[in-house]
Amino acid sequence: MKKFLSVLLASLVLLLAGCGVSDQDIKESIPTLTLTSEDIPYSIPAYSYSWTVTDRWGNGSSMAADTAHPLDAQEDLTITALTAGAEVALEFSKTPDSVSVVYWSADETDYENSTQLDTQFLDGAFHFTVPETAGQMVFSITGLWNSYDDVSGTVTYCFSTVG
Repeated sequence: MKKFLSVLLASLVLLLAGCGVSDQDIKESIPTLTLTSEDIPYSIPAYSYSWTVTDRWGNGSSMAADTAHPLDAQEDLTITALTAGAEVALEFSKTPDSVSVVYWSADETDYENSTQLDTQFLDGAFHFTVPETAGQMVFSITGLWNSYDDVSGTVTYCFSTVG
């Protein structure tokens, strides 16, 4: 009987140990972003995030990645060829509850001097129009997920345009 209880206890410990959410699980659950303009798709990687995954028992595990301001990391950003006035569609692997799009001129030095763009949700994607601005630009797209049972958080995706 003692041996049976020991085996049962050990099995329970192993079972519960396997119930947690790993860092890899969290990273893999962060939504991906595909930006499409003029029928050209661009995969934009997550730049920074604060993300929580909740397992089926209601246990949450969180992870955050903080990065340099995108104006300071332009050489590391995905480069896109967006045309002034073109419509851009933002398709996420998991639809966010809201999206914010801001941009700076690439030679801007004041981080606070960004311009917010209007977005609209249409046909399963968020959309914005590329501003009529000359030169290279740096964009920051921030999605907020708070209506899902299994994930929540904020993810920012950054990219630049060719001049």
